[in-house]
Amino acid sequence: MNRLTRRRWLLAPVISWQAWRLSRKTGITFDAAWIKLRTANHPDEIVYAHRLRGRRDASDR
Repeated sequence: MNRLTRRRWLLAPVISWQAWRLSRKTGITFDAAWIKLRTANHPDEIVYAHRLRGRRDASDR
């Protein structure tokens, strides 16, 4: 588990749990699932998700 994943589990455990379940169900990465759920629940944070657009892990939003 990388540092960012650990921080996400500590700071947003409910979204992390949902992201873990979504990634298991659909096969997308945990990071992509976390971003998808976070922006769905907090649309004002979509600005931060756009900054990750070039990353491989965030490609499936």
